[in-house]
Amino acid sequence: MLNTQQLGALKAANCELAVDNLTRQLYATDASPYQLVPLAVAFPKSAREASSIIQAAGATGVPVIPRGAGTGLSGGAIGEGVVIDFARHNRQIGKLDLEQGTVRVGAGVVLDQLNAFLRPHRLCFGPDVATSSRATLGGMIANDSSGSHAPVYGTTGLHVVALEIVLADGQVIEVREEGDSLPKQRGLVESIMTFNSLAIAERFPPGLVKRWPGYALARAAENPRNLLRILSGSEGTLAAIVSAELKVVPVPEERGMGLLFFDSVAEAMQATEDLLDLKPAAIEHIDRPLFDETRGEREYQAVRDLMQLDTQPCEAILIVEFFDGAWERLAQLQKKKLGARKLILETQAQADLVWELRKAGLSLLTSRRGDAKPACFIEDAAVRPRDLPEYVAALDDLMQRVGVSASYYGHAASGLLHVRPVLDLHSAEDLRKYRQIADEVAALVSQFKGSLAGEHGVGIARTEYLKDQVGAELYQLMREIKQSFDPNNLFNPGKIISDGRYQIDKNLRLGAGYQLNVPFVPRLAFAARDGSFTANLEQCNGSGVCLKQSPTMCPTYLATGEEVMSTRGRANVIRAALERREITDPLASAELDAALSNCLSCRACVTECPSNVNMPLLKAEMLHARIRRDGLTLRDRMLSSVDSLGRLGCMLPGPANVVMKSGLFRVTFGRLLGLAPQRPLPPFAKVRFDRWFAKRKDLNAPTRGRVVLWDDTFVRYYEPNIGMAAVAVLEAAGFEVVLPAGRQCCGRPAFSTGNLDKAEHLGRENLGVLAAAGDAPILFLEPSCYSMFAEDYHELKLPGAGLISERCFLFEEFMDNLLEREPEALSFDGERERIAIHAHCHAKSLMKADCMSRLARRLPNREVTLLDTGCCGMAGAFGMTESKYELSLKVAEPMVEKIKALPFNTIVVASGTSCRHQIEHLATVKLRHMAEVLAEALRR
Repeated sequence: MLNTQQLGALKAANCELAVDNLTRQLYATDASPYQLVPLAVAFPKSAREASSIIQAAGATGVPVIPRGAGTGLSGGAIGEGVVIDFARHNRQIGKLDLEQGTVRVGAGVVLDQLNAFLRPHRLCFGPDVATSSRATLGGMIANDSSGSHAPVYGTTGLHVVALEIVLADGQVIEVREEGDSLPKQRGLVESIMTFNSLAIAERFPPGLVKRWPGYALARAAENPRNLLRILSGSEGTLAAIVSAELKVVPVPEERGMGLLFFDSVAEAMQATEDLLDLKPAAIEHIDRPLFDETRGEREYQAVRDLMQLDTQPCEAILIVEFFDGAWERLAQLQKKKLGARKLILETQAQADLVWELRKAGLSLLTSRRGDAKPACFIEDAAVRPRDLPEYVAALDDLMQRVGVSASYYGHAASGLLHVRPVLDLHSAEDLRKYRQIADEVAALVSQFKGSLAGEHGVGIARTEYLKDQVGAELYQLMREIKQSFDPNNLFNPGKIISDGRYQIDKNLRLGAGYQLNVPFVPRLAFAARDGSFTANLEQCNGSGVCLKQSPTMCPTYLATGEEVMSTRGRANVIRAALERREITDPLASAELDAALSNCLSCRACVTECPSNVNMPLLKAEMLHARIRRDGLTLRDRMLSSVDSLGRLGCMLPGPANVVMKSGLFRVTFGRLLGLAPQRPLPPFAKVRFDRWFAKRKDLNAPTRGRVVLWDDTFVRYYEPNIGMAAVAVLEAAGFEVVLPAGRQCCGRPAFSTGNLDKAEHLGRENLGVLAAAGDAPILFLEPSCYSMFAEDYHELKLPGAGLISERCFLFEEFMDNLLEREPEALSFDGERERIAIHAHCHAKSLMKADCMSRLARRLPNREVTLLDTGCCGMAGAFGMTESKYELSLKVAEPMVEKIKALPFNTIVVASGTSCRHQIEHLATVKLRHMAEVLAEALRR
């Protein structure tokens, strides 16, 4: 804990500072297996602010831990001091000098963000790490990262032209290859190189593609005055990086990829050496433990089909990519007698599918079911590519002696395999194996004159081995460099230069005997993958895929940039609460509320998180436990009973709508339930859909059989026009349409508020109703209702849920399937229209959204766009509440901007009730459900 003097000095610094428990717990972990709660977290917006907070920390003896996205695997971004987050604010891309081929970036610029900026100029940043969707350039420089194409581009440090750094005394310095800055440090490095060049050359012989551990003495020897070589890969132990000037390179004019399939990893390693003479840009290796984790995962089925993994299984795959002269060299590859089979990819789109699989390797592996996971601790060792077969054989022997299996994937062309032994880090026995493997691998790497830290850094994981890896003489030289830059050991103390505080098997998140004490009996099945609440929570490995800037995951993080709004942040807060880390009530703390109350339950994490962390289920469990203990609030009861409110309102819809529009009612009702008075309430229908349906006469005789149309709450009581349109389309196609007699609300509102008892009761009744309705397909107009039947009734462990879910379809999916089989089943007019489709989050989590655009394109003369949009921000009751109203609008901004940019008179299709409500509130457009679009297009 900070003392009064330290706290006062840090708060007096001109920099945003957080010392609350929530923020400190969020920054206690990164993507490594370690956990250390910091004393404070700072968020500088500039070099001046970074200088101010570092100076204050130095003056009061508080260690400084620079941090990027927190996606490092060795623990470099955590520590017991003030963590300085350079990723939240420092995301500005500065001058692009096309003549010099350089660009200026803030330390928090994400690699994918930079490459998107460079793409129009046919340029890119060379090193391409697998975490490019969230890795910051500051973090990449600090680790001297490289990635798959290191044979072409080398490591990040080779592309650094200048660094803006903050020293331990607060000085802000611009460091270039040549210049007068830091004369003392330049002089020291020059002296070291002059008197120790032979020792450096002997310890670090040529041939290694990746970096050496510790400070880059070998590269500094090439130009002793270039301190950029020493600062790159220094892991925040010498200075804090604020911004950088980087070299950029042309995008390859030509790319081509071939896949080689093998019956063993050993054969793949031997083939790697045989392929090097073709000068590939990359050779990546993936093995069966990795790609087996994609089995049954919808996101990866396309690449599984491409690789024919289900029909022609294998043990290992080499992904071989070429740049210039790609097709000529692929022809040479084809002639080589390597592997059981080969596949030459025909398009870049196919290659992109393979790269997506390879980039997800870390998270796919750690999503393995059970307590034993592929552990991260020897994954960064690199040898010369020609030594891979012998090195892997030695590793195999070690794993067999210890009695564990392992996955071998990674950068074969660079001699770096991310080896992950499968261990249960809850177990004392497996922790003993963890230590044995770590010690023996360190010795093995020394034997091969390789690097124990090829691209992920030394950090906590490998500091204890560094002295033996580089030798006592060179280790002392590194200590002198540390002393020169950081005389008071302020930056990341104990890392690289050891002071004894860190060991590879200490400060682990888990540890021998670790058990999460859950103060309730979990209700849900977590049937899709893990089988338990705790197992799913522990699937979060901190890799930070949820930090990516794509439109879908995670909506509130995209809107705010705050760690607590990410799936990783929420999982960490739940763990902190259940571990009682400065949290007295694990079910009703401010920390937990900050994490869970802002989760939209959009389900994006269910499919986009490679580890399949299911935050909506975790949230529902936690809320349910609190309800079971403390009871339902009035708002919980009201929001769980939307169907009943609709039924009451439709008794006298005219007067009810007049009352709802009055300012007095909205303010009074809003205060009572915490609803936002500025948010319009949906009007009740003059005629309920089910009553309109019952009164119809003179129906045509059906020709195709029966379908059950689920008339959800909003179709029945608020938007009967959508149900009427669906009936018109289905009957025009020759179906007999029936409604489920006696149906209840699907239970979605109750489930989302954690009222699982009510959701279960409603589910049992609905399953009984539908079981009695025969075996006809059941069609849903509202995706959030569909997801209850498709998945959440399974999670509630309701008997018969599986049989009923097999009959359930979204209306769009059902109609697209019909017209795919029978294009003439419906006849449409040829009116020219523009249609833009916003897909509901739940629909995207359960099916491919392109079926919606495919269906709309079946209408003649329609110009159809499937919008690349994320969550609308409404999420049922979330956007209705006053406390969440502004955040709801912030989440909706990207969607609304795209909708407002559409050409005039474009029809916007949104199948979700919440989506339509939000869009109608924020944009003036022609808004339709897909059923209405089809009904209006029917040829009369």
